[in-house]
Amino acid sequence: MVREYDLITLGGGPAGYPAAIRAAQLGARVCLVEKGSLGGTCLNWGCIPTKTLHGLAHLLVQARRGNELGAGGSMRPDPVTLFHHKEKVVKDLVAGIEHLLKARKIDVVRGEGRVTGQHLVEVDGVGTLRGKSIIIATGSSEVSLPGIDFDGERIVNSKNILDLGRIPKSLLIIGGGAIGCEFASIFNALGTDVTVVEMLPRIIATEETQISRTLQVLFRKSGIKVYLGTKVSETAVTGDGVTSLLDNGEEVVTELVLVSVGRRPNVTGIGLEEIGAAVNRAGVQVNNRMETNVSGIYAAGDVVGGLMLAHVATREGVVAAANALGTVEEVSYKAIPSTIYTLPEVSHVGLTENEAREKGIEITTGRFPFAANGKAKGLGEEDGFVKWVVGKENGLLLGLHIIGPMATELLPAGIIAVEQEMTVDDFAASVFPHPTLSESLTEAVESARGRAIHLLH
Repeated sequence: MVREYDLITLGGGPAGYPAAIRAAQLGARVCLVEKGSLGGTCLNWGCIPTKTLHGLAHLLVQARRGNELGAGGSMRPDPVTLFHHKEKVVKDLVAGIEHLLKARKIDVVRGEGRVTGQHLVEVDGVGTLRGKSIIIATGSSEVSLPGIDFDGERIVNSKNILDLGRIPKSLLIIGGGAIGCEFASIFNALGTDVTVVEMLPRIIATEETQISRTLQVLFRKSGIKVYLGTKVSETAVTGDGVTSLLDNGEEVVTELVLVSVGRRPNVTGIGLEEIGAAVNRAGVQVNNRMETNVSGIYAAGDVVGGLMLAHVATREGVVAAANALGTVEEVSYKAIPSTIYTLPEVSHVGLTENEAREKGIEITTGRFPFAANGKAKGLGEEDGFVKWVVGKENGLLLGLHIIGPMATELLPAGIIAVEQEMTVDDFAASVFPHPTLSESLTEAVESARGRAIHLLH
């Protein structure tokens, strides 16, 4: 017997399960198909477990400054407790999602699903489901490098390393993007000898040039070795670890090699081509309502390519669900935040200087260092700065870029400013509390017009 639903979501990650919940909130009968753990990569092997490790890494870095700040003693990481804590955090959050879905009377079908028709999903071992609409939310998978195959023990991906259960003595990270740099910071703080190899001229190359260069300096200061404009030609697993040959002729011997060179949408084996859905190398093709070219079929999250971020996936998922049930909504990509959990943290929203100039916009910038912020000095976390990109003619706030303490928590004020098209005058009129790190945002805005109180121009 075919089960009937108003909406079927194929995938239970940060696009799929919010889509299912939103549809249930709108009164739909909903089914969610998931072959693995609810929460997807983000919750189980990405955002949440890495930030759990990041929390201890940050604590250890602060503790090492203890003598300067007035507290003696030392701390050492305990890998058994650390990884147990990580697993408990993940388990609790997965259970929370299960509870939410059950409370919303959403049917969760376990198994591998495949779209077999405009309204049909076939689930291995379960049978056929029929939905008035279907949302494809199958996520993405890590990209491997030719000749450097994951073995899960010595040459690993981000999932493997989070399940490691121990702290390696040495680690080579291939890829200096957001994920690679997060792991570099974390394991460096945990005591691992870390080397990063990046083929581009700078790490976190999607960020402002000044931001990535600052992080490079801070990495090297903390003992992380960074090779730029360099590739790993080959790797050889030995009894003691992995020998990696770089294209500059150098050899690097480490206990582990982590490959972190990006992700690709999971578009194969789920029936998209058979039903005529438009798919290319970037992912499933959709419009801003998350509609595919096949009526009643929507897609959201990493499977559509673009900005592969959990918060983007969630927004796309809830918009897809609303549209599938007759509402007209669109996803705005105007002020999408980026957050990188290095030590110190990095975040941005809106345009970089180069992006603004490429659009033909004449700009000015405002910058304020955390070294001049009282709260940052008190915390002993003075590295980094806040930078605004501002339209010169109209004073419009076009982008906010931060490297420094709690950068990811400071960013939301910038998201609102860019989204709501605030000007320098609008933002400067707001009174921020003292003493806080957030004062750096207003000081940087004032700096754009030469009026910062705690900065000589």
